[in-house]
Amino acid sequence: MSVSVPVSRRRCLLAGVAVFSALNLAACATAPTEAESQDALIQRFYRLVADGDFDRCIPLVGARNISKEALAGFEDKLRRMLAGAKAKIDSKGGLQQVEIVERVPSEDGQFTKLRVLVRYGDGNTRRERMNVFQEDGVWKVLL
Repeated sequence: MSVSVPVSRRRCLLAGVAVFSALNLAACATAPTEAESQDALIQRFYRLVADGDFDRCIPLVGARNISKEALAGFEDKLRRMLAGAKAKIDSKGGLQQVEIVERVPSEDGQFTKLRVLVRYGDGNTRRERMNVFQEDGVWKVLL
């Protein structure tokens, strides 16, 4: 004995499955990979330093083994370091491009070592090493 489902009900079920599948595909397509998240962090960090926007830059920095209170006490020194980096960028004609050229995750998966190629407005380049880690699910530049 077969059970027949009315055509209108079958269409509603199929439409629901189609919408659910489309939403799942859209979520997968828009969720950034770990590498994309790290790239976005580094691009934003350098841009904010170059713009001198230290108030928005400092929250992108963290330390794994230092309490948030101790890190807050370190803020003045961090601002001076960022101001020095901005002065260097300005002296070289500004920031032209930042590119991650190497990415090496740590063995324990707690952080990623990055090699960054910075191109300045005057044509000079500089390779820099940076480490990033996740804090509460958010990538941060490691002090």
